[in-house]
Amino acid sequence: MSTIKEFMISPIISVEGQTLVKAAAGLMCEKKISALLVREGEAYVGIVTKSDFVKKVIAEDLDPKITRIHSVMSTPLFSLDEYVQPCEASEFMLRKGIKHLVVTEGKKIVGILTIKDLVS
Repeated sequence: MSTIKEFMISPIISVEGQTLVKAAAGLMCEKKISALLVREGEAYVGIVTKSDFVKKVIAEDLDPKITRIHSVMSTPLFSLDEYVQPCEASEFMLRKGIKHLVVTEGKKIVGILTIKDLVS
């Protein structure tokens, strides 16, 4: 039976909370991804997505050249274990109203799962 480990994106691509929105958006375009995890030191503290850029930067008329990621990231991080079945993950994401899910192995973050990953 399939698990979400088979569908997740790995390795994790992340930025520090002090990173400028413009730089983070550039990294997402370069890597062709829709989300970045946000770090403070070694700890992951949030996630920033394309939707965050639209809703929190563009719609609020913030300047991406001076706005820091920590001010537009989403928290808390929602996660499930890598051995969860895709249908359970899909239901969880639907209930939480999220499109990106952190995948863990024990307490370690090992990937990100998107709705798009589950559909394709």
